[in-house]
Amino acid sequence: MEHEKKILRLNWQAFDASWHLKYAYTHLKENWSPAPWKKELMYFVIDWLSDVEEVVATTSGSTGKPKKIRLQKKFMEVSARMTLDFFGLKPGDKALLCLPIRYIAAKMMVVRAAVGKLDLYCIEPRLYPFSTWTPPLDFAAMTPAQAEKLLETAEGKAFLNRIKKLLLGGSALSPRLEEKLQSLQTAVWHSYGMTETLSHVALCKVNGPDREEGFRPLPGIVLRQTPAGCLTITAPHIGVFDLETHDVAEFLPGGSFRVLGRTDNVINSGAVKLFPEQIEQKLAAWITGPFYIGKKPDALLGERPVLFIESAAWPQEQVTLLRKHMQTALDKLEIPDEIVFKEKFERTFSGKVVRL
Repeated sequence: MEHEKKILRLNWQAFDASWHLKYAYTHLKENWSPAPWKKELMYFVIDWLSDVEEVVATTSGSTGKPKKIRLQKKFMEVSARMTLDFFGLKPGDKALLCLPIRYIAAKMMVVRAAVGKLDLYCIEPRLYPFSTWTPPLDFAAMTPAQAEKLLETAEGKAFLNRIKKLLLGGSALSPRLEEKLQSLQTAVWHSYGMTETLSHVALCKVNGPDREEGFRPLPGIVLRQTPAGCLTITAPHIGVFDLETHDVAEFLPGGSFRVLGRTDNVINSGAVKLFPEQIEQKLAAWITGPFYIGKKPDALLGERPVLFIESAAWPQEQVTLLRKHMQTALDKLEIPDEIVFKEKFERTFSGKVVRL
């Protein structure tokens, strides 16, 4: 049947590990599908069910060249149980995998399904992860870019509304996307984490009456700050000790936090540290398409902000109007010295723009 070509189903409640191992081996040996994403998924199932104590994952490459790191299976299992407990997932619940298996987010979806005996529906990882062949789902994980693409169409929004709980991760949420998420019946969380922490270590509810302002650490996660304000993460139960991040954070009352920006992106202008991410938040209401704040050298101030917009060049009248908005919305040093239009930004799969 056509839908069998588009979906690969791993029902960990109905079939045990030995069945899944045999299924994966047979799938590859008999070449049941030429689709690379299915083959990669089957190889990971075999890896996970093997006696080897580690698996290899690829970092996102958002701050440099992607690299491969080795992860302990015992810690991945602990991380999976934390997520299962947080979201109240139980054996037989239906989950969706629509992410590339080479990255930690997808690997952990498979591990959660195996550990929690979930019924996992796997579809090709793509920017528009729509499927008419999946049943109503209890849980799914996506990138913000995937969710935004689905929200552009009526069928995509209907698909999202058939998911009870949705986890978004891999990049920041734009104010525009966060606003669109308020219209969903689906309960949506934004995650904070990285490959080294085996996916998320903190979560933020982003819609509904219990919407939160910041990320709340999961049980057992200890967060501190360096003198420069960067987060450090300690979580012995998943093998993480004093992991220093590049994320400058602000702690909020009640133990949550929000990320102000990354040290990689900071603009040092006239002895003032500017966070591009905060400038972008202020400009989001005036620019409808993708954009970001970069920087360039300046003889007087050291560095100055530059606004990059993914678009053909705007008419001069539109540029003039934007500059007027920037004069009122931004502090003096935050105002971009230049506006650069680019036809297409380079992105990671998770939707993060690769900043110049």
